Amino acid sequence: MKFRLFRVVVMLSSLWMASCSSSPPQETDQAPVEQTADKAGTEEQENPNEAESDILPVGDSPVLGKADAPVTIVAFSDLQCPFCARGATTMHRLVDKYPNDVRVVFKHYPLPFHQQADEAAKATIAAGNQGKFWEMHDWLFENQRQFKVHQNGFKEWTSQRAKEMGLNVEQFEADFDAPATQKQIDDDMKLGQDVAVRGTPHFFVNGERVRGAKPLAEFEAVVKRKLKQANELLSEDGVSREALYKKAVAENYTKPEPPKRRKSHKPKTRVEYVPVSDQDPMFGNTKDPLVTIVEFSDFQCPFCAKVTPTLDQISKEYGDQVRVVFKQLPLAMHAQAKPAARAALAAHEQGAFWEMHDKLFEKQREMRANADNFDAWAIDVAQEIGLDVAKFEKDYNSDAIAQKVEDDLELAQKVGARGTPNFWINGVNLRGAQPFPEFKAEIDKQIKLAEQLRDDKGLEGEALYKAAVAKNEADNPQKDDKPAVRKKPEPKIDTSKLVVGQAPILGPKDAPVTIFVFSDFQCPYCKRGIQNAEAALKKHPDEVRLVYKHYPLPFHKEAKPAAKAAMAAGEQGKFWEMHDKLFEKQREMRKHSADFDAWVAGLAKEMGLDVAQFKEDMKKPEYDKIIEADMKMGREVGVRGTPVFFVNGVRVVGAQPTSKFDSTIKEELDEAK
Repeated sequence: MKFRLFRVVVMLSSLWMASCSSSPPQETDQAPVEQTADKAGTEEQENPNEAESDILPVGDSPVLGKADAPVTIVAFSDLQCPFCARGATTMHRLVDKYPNDVRVVFKHYPLPFHQQADEAAKATIAAGNQGKFWEMHDWLFENQRQFKVHQNGFKEWTSQRAKEMGLNVEQFEADFDAPATQKQIDDDMKLGQDVAVRGTPHFFVNGERVRGAKPLAEFEAVVKRKLKQANELLSEDGVSREALYKKAVAENYTKPEPPKRRKSHKPKTRVEYVPVSDQDPMFGNTKDPLVTIVEFSDFQCPFCAKVTPTLDQISKEYGDQVRVVFKQLPLAMHAQAKPAARAALAAHEQGAFWEMHDKLFEKQREMRANADNFDAWAIDVAQEIGLDVAKFEKDYNSDAIAQKVEDDLELAQKVGARGTPNFWINGVNLRGAQPFPEFKAEIDKQIKLAEQLRDDKGLEGEALYKAAVAKNEADNPQKDDKPAVRKKPEPKIDTSKLVVGQAPILGPKDAPVTIFVFSDFQCPYCKRGIQNAEAALKKHPDEVRLVYKHYPLPFHKEAKPAAKAAMAAGEQGKFWEMHDKLFEKQREMRKHSADFDAWVAGLAKEMGLDVAQFKEDMKKPEYDKIIEADMKMGREVGVRGTPVFFVNGVRVVGAQPTSKFDSTIKEELDEAK
């Protein structure tokens, strides 16, 4: 366990050096090669070198090519790294082109941010135990885009492939889970760390380091130099064939200089008054604490989960001297964080916020797996902690809960909370999942300050909290600039900024009320919001039209191709039919990420479209221009997420109930009279 933690820390601290490892961590373009049919050089064969290299030992690693080849390429690779896939192809070509001169040795180096890389490595080892390492290796690289689709059943998926390859599936699955398999991966990782591998792919050609998925020509140049050197060692220096690899590595390998440590710049201390409401979830002395700790947190953030035991320790050590107040800051990159925040607040309505808080962090890894049915999953969690499920579901979907989340997000922006977790201790900012001593130092300081203010001025409760923050702000020697606060969008905009153009329209073109919607086909709130808006339209069939604008969010990978599918259907007069179909099948999108075009073509066929024309239209470059123009228009009128509606210019944000759309429509109709 200690080694695995060490492995993650080492890799994250050093990934900037290699191709698969800049910031964010990179992968490079290299990868091992496929095993030839020749029995010589298979992974089952013993290493023929009598003098193994102490620096880069071949050991029992899979080998592609002739065992006595004068040039050995040791490849550290990650089966989920796209650059490694490219590098693997290059390795195959080298062995094919230099069949007597080059062999490739594969070493596992799964990067920590590739969640399926470890399991993929296990699959190749399990297949290798039955003589099919390279066949599984090649198949995994060819099907790399399917990894996330099968993230919840990766072993089962690769077991099916093992069956197709004629392997003993029972043995394959046993080897997949065997401790020896994990040890092989850990040993390769440790070797990689010892020789300063900081990303993937990473190669050593007879010991000479080559980083990244270089083109074939660059590898050939290195191979030719090493062949010349090998011949000189054999003929002039009298090195034996068996000792050649060890001697060449000893001459060629150089350990790089350790990366220069950047000077650490301690951030300026920020002090902000963060208002606290009686409706906020909190624990500790909720009425008259000496110290108020406000936490902005995200239920899908692993660092927020990590700091939870520290807060428990604060509670035990300081008792009624402290209160901890929870504020919601679901980050945009965490797709399930906002509904998780609503689930916690819905539980709060039944006095069970902290029970739901703990359960959500406990089950954090399940969130992504249940992305397509998160609402149902949250209800199951509510039932698990003994809540009234009917009330929970009602509150979870209520406008009031959704607004509370938005209010916390706006407050976070105002006080400068840019990430999670973020804490304010009597207004003094402490960022990140800091260890207990960091909290303790500030809390002890704040207790002394609060006691002095209480004794000197007779303050207590909220008055004491405000006074402590004010004193901290006045005494702050490193006053930070106030965070730039994004201007709140106007509640009503100039309608001239909203241009219909060629956008799809639902309803009469001359209707007195126009609703523009900026929407994303993969956004669950868009689905609900548009359904509610259309229900309001049915109440005013001759008076309202709906104009659709595309706003695919960057973290919804299938949203943009879905927008193109809707436009392609629109070419045949069926935009709204495809629009409804995509929202109806929304939960299936992620499952079809690898074959999305084929999947939507299937939907087109169901709708009776000319499928050949649909496929051609999907490729139109002008669709990208239309989407970008819609998004540019949205940004100019303050759209920051989806859905956003404009009812004759009146901004309506989020999946509002039908009653909200109906009342806004009526107000605009009355104004038009």
